[in-house]
Amino acid sequence: MSRIPPHLEDRISEKGLIGCILLEPAILDKLLGKTEKPLLLFTHHACVQHVVAILKLHEDNKAIDRVTLSHELLKTGNTTTISFIDECENLTPSPTNWSYYYDILSGLQHTRETKALCDEMSDSISKGAVTEPTGVLEELSERVEGLCKVRDQESSVRVYKDVAPETVEFFQTCFERKGEITGITTGLRTLDKMLNGLNNRHLNIIAARPSVGKTSLGICIADAAAMKGKKILFFSLEMSAPEIMMRSICAHMELNYRHCLNGNLTPEDMTKIAAGIDHVATYPIFIDDSSSSTIHQIKAKSKRYKRDFGIDMIIVDYLQIISTHKKFETRDREIASYSAALKELARELNVPVVCLSQLSREGARNERKPRLTDLRDSGAIEQDADVVIMLHRDNSVDNQSDNPYPLHLIVAKQRNGPVGVVEVEFMPQFTKLRVPSLMNYPDAPPMDSFGNRL
Repeated sequence: MSRIPPHLEDRISEKGLIGCILLEPAILDKLLGKTEKPLLLFTHHACVQHVVAILKLHEDNKAIDRVTLSHELLKTGNTTTISFIDECENLTPSPTNWSYYYDILSGLQHTRETKALCDEMSDSISKGAVTEPTGVLEELSERVEGLCKVRDQESSVRVYKDVAPETVEFFQTCFERKGEITGITTGLRTLDKMLNGLNNRHLNIIAARPSVGKTSLGICIADAAAMKGKKILFFSLEMSAPEIMMRSICAHMELNYRHCLNGNLTPEDMTKIAAGIDHVATYPIFIDDSSSSTIHQIKAKSKRYKRDFGIDMIIVDYLQIISTHKKFETRDREIASYSAALKELARELNVPVVCLSQLSREGARNERKPRLTDLRDSGAIEQDADVVIMLHRDNSVDNQSDNPYPLHLIVAKQRNGPVGVVEVEFMPQFTKLRVPSLMNYPDAPPMDSFGNRL
């Protein structure tokens, strides 16, 4: 075992914390509420011995005092325990100081762990055990990120009387909202009504087989939120940023997307395109179209853009093509790690995360509507998601024509609300979704560019 440098340990604080526990044993419960591994706080051999014995007494529900502790240590042949206990107790001015000693030792522990991690990575590189430097950097960054997180378990437990003010504020907000959605709009009024919008800290999965419209729905959500002033970070792992913006312009200006691709455009179309570019360019949408983005890069960029620009929502298109430099035992575990990371990201940044996903081959069949079990590659997606929306079109639909057709948005899971089916209208020539057309009704109210009634 390597010698710990003097600046990375504090034996006085270690003895002081032990003295606090001996003078007031209830402090041990408070300490265990802050750390699951209290032994890692201590470096001095005698201190570790005494803390092990204290934890043994605590586990056996025995009293913790100088007599019981001495008796426990005498079993191991330790005959210096009385003098050591005296030293710890005499060193401690008051047991109320235990939190200060804990903060000192916790800081030193984190420094030791960081040094050990850097030494481990450096040793691996020097021995030539690493073949992918990018993977090493990502692993190092992720593990350092874990060390930097402060997990105060005790602070997460609150009594009802402390929660009451926040609950009153929540009720007041609901009252003032008067039926309006709490979250960010999806651009589809009927879907907003069922979901109450896309809410902060939620992971929303949008799943479909290829070419059904999941990217179109993702763009619809981004555009609608941006029109309301929300800042969107859009990770497009499959399409380039100009392609995404082009589809957004076609949807907004109702331009034929296929005609735009093959250049079959009229002067009127070019005028519409110019107007569309001027309008859509004002949307606060940030697009990252790197096709090789890893989950670590997605997390790192999201945190930076949240800090620098205050983004309100993250969209990832799509889950199964996120890259990795790591090796996983199975594809299921790889995808499970991605969904868990995106869920954690939503909670940490306090924003909704919308992630598009493919269905399994069984779920991609037209003969039946998709189910939660059809989520491709991992059942963990279903567990991590707060909302799962699955897109389905009837087998009778001719998706090669430009005629609008019904598209079913199956809300298969919603942690805080009902499940069910929302029917929207997909306009393939514009790659646009809207609520079902009311054009056949003479008294129908006017609609906005997303098909919502004004």
